[in-house]
Amino acid sequence: MVATVRPTDRPAWARLPEGANSQGPGRRRAAPEAAEGLGGRLATFRSTVLGNPSGRLAFAAVVVALGLVAAIGGWWFGVGRYTTTPQLVSLSKAEAQAQADRAGLLLTYAEPRFDEKAPKDSVLGQSPASTAKILKGGRITLTLSLGPERFPVPDVIGKEFELAEADLVNAKLVVAKGTARYDDTLPAGVVLDSSPKVGTEVKPGAKITLILSRGRAPVTVPNLVGKSLTEARTTLAQLNLVLAETYKDSDKPRDEVLGQSPADGAGVEKGTQVKLDVSKGPPLAVLPRVIDLPCQQAKQLLESQGYPVTMAVNPNAVVRIQAPGENSQVPPGTPVVITCF
Repeated sequence: MVATVRPTDRPAWARLPEGANSQGPGRRRAAPEAAEGLGGRLATFRSTVLGNPSGRLAFAAVVVALGLVAAIGGWWFGVGRYTTTPQLVSLSKAEAQAQADRAGLLLTYAEPRFDEKAPKDSVLGQSPASTAKILKGGRITLTLSLGPERFPVPDVIGKEFELAEADLVNAKLVVAKGTARYDDTLPAGVVLDSSPKVGTEVKPGAKITLILSRGRAPVTVPNLVGKSLTEARTTLAQLNLVLAETYKDSDKPRDEVLGQSPADGAGVEKGTQVKLDVSKGPPLAVLPRVIDLPCQQAKQLLESQGYPVTMAVNPNAVVRIQAPGENSQVPPGTPVVITCF
């Protein structure tokens, strides 16, 4: 009689896992972890971590820490690494540098430009603008003022008008012609003068008036120095020139011409005024009294003071009459007649 072998009597190594028969031949049962999936892992995590007070506290701490890191990171990248750009416009360069230093910012400079109102080295503009956000330690670009644009009037004296005009136009100036006048040295059409004067500081677009030469004037001023006033008057009248006379103290004889303007040889137009300095004559002297003096003694006294003496009647008598009279104010060298008897 053959004994019946029961499955439970098999060795352990020969036993199939439970449920193997239902899997069919050649199939194996899936791993429990794969079967559970993400939901199973979360359930395991909840039961392990949140199933006791210590786990719940640790989990809460981790959540709070992560929240703080996220908040600080967001603040830093969104706001914290920025500061506000200070207002630097209208400040001087030195003041702007001090403001930037206090704010921990750097300065760079754009090309400066001229400005009619802003002083030299003051800030005309900035980038970024004031109150804008800027990275801490960032750079602000400033545009500085060169001050009002000014430059000297070019020297165009002695140039033909066309050349002078071209020089001034190239210098951003406006050219105008003034009233031409005669000149003894420069030919007609050449620049004599300018208004404003050469070298004067002007701004672009300023008007420069040029005075041109008309050439030499038609009338030549004669030499009148040393001539009498009467002779000078006659000469000037013949040339249709106007006399203006001024008397001055001088040792020269009265009415002698001492100086003139314009000088002799200058070219002038008809009707031009010629100014003459005329001598008042030597200062007057007081004639001494010689009456009742012996005639020879009186003659000797008068001649010692520069007066020529003429004696009348009796030269060996006493002076009875003198002409001019005693204490008269007379020019030096005035002749004196003494009558002796």
